[in-house]
Amino acid sequence: MKETSRLTADQILDKMAKYCAYQERSVKEVTDKLTTFEISEKDREEIINYLIDNKFVNDERFAHAFVRGKINQSGWGVNKIRFHLIQKGVSKEIIDEALQSFDEEAYRQRLVEVLKAKAKTVKAANDFERNRKLAAYAIQKGFEAPLVWEVIRKGF
Repeated sequence: MKETSRLTADQILDKMAKYCAYQERSVKEVTDKLTTFEISEKDREEIINYLIDNKFVNDERFAHAFVRGKINQSGWGVNKIRFHLIQKGVSKEIIDEALQSFDEEAYRQRLVEVLKAKAKTVKAANDFERNRKLAAYAIQKGFEAPLVWEVIRKGF
């Protein structure tokens, strides 16, 4: 959807600086947002370069914040996080670095918390069916299948 009123490049730059200051954004998100404004490609590139040069937008910082938030607040696993970072245009190298930055023990503990919370609501005829449902849920949340089954087998 295009902005209805004509804004100058400076006004758009101001809007984009506020957009980036509000929360961490990837370069792709900022670029996509800029396409909603009717400005020249040259102005668009200048705005992006300004935002990058002045550290309003940074894919590394974004990826680290995204990983932290999705593990701690949303209870996502590595696979789902990786997929969403790819969708947001973050490079594989930056994704790998950000995913290596979290504490593996804290990640495992987060999986345990996710499984315990879900276990309270799972209805199953037997332990096999219960464990299958719990595993399917955790895997859907992006946790790696071998880790999920290891935690379930240990009785989380």
